[in-house]
Parts: sequence; C-alpha cells; structure tokens
Amino acid sequence: MPRTVSYQINKDNGNQVNIIIEPVQTQSSNNSLDFTGVYALYKGDSHGVAHLLELQEIAPEIGDSLPLVEDVLNPAFLGRLTYDNNKLKWDYTGGPLSANEQAQVVAFIQSTK
Repeated sequence: MPRTVSYQINKDNGNQVNIIIEPVQTQSSNNSLDFTGVYALYKGDSHGVAHLLELQEIAPEIGDSLPLVEDVLNPAFLGRLTYDNNKLKWDYTGGPLSANEQAQVVAFIQSTK
C-alpha cells in the first residue's frame, strides 16, 4: 500500500523545502484502502531527510468523522499530481510549484515504485 512521505526539494530560488507527498486513497466496499493514482502535496516540516509517516487507517467503528478541510482552503496545500494514462504523462493541478519543482517530485515518486 502506498504511504505518505516527507521529501525535500530544491526551490527555484535555491532554498530547500520539505513537502509531504500523500497518496490519495478511497475505501473500497470490502473496507480496504485503494490507491487512486493521485498524490496530494503539502508544505512539510523542517526535518531534512525523507522519512515514512504512518498512514492512519480508517476506523469505521468510530462512526462518521467531521468533514475534512477542502485542499484549496488549506494554506499548506501545494497541489495534486496525477498520472494521465491516456497522455502517458503527469498532470499537476492546483498549486504554486514550478515545472522544475514538479519534476523533482515526479522523479522521487517514480524512484520509489
């Protein structure tokens, strides 16, 4: 199963920043998590190394949870990366990352597959 990771990229201005790369998952009818092929990107913390973060499993026995904040309203949101099977390329939407910064994230994702 894909996991959420923290990864450091080089910004176009020369600064290094950490971002959180979160695979978007849905809960299937048999209560397992299925990867959608979409990665949500968020501003990360100040730790300088990539490390795995625990992905908390959905707990249906708790009942309905509060709705999540929409990504576009979240100040840490940096966009989404989706692999387009029809065009055989990655599409980036909804955020401020440059083409070079996006390419670093894509290269990291591809290197971990």
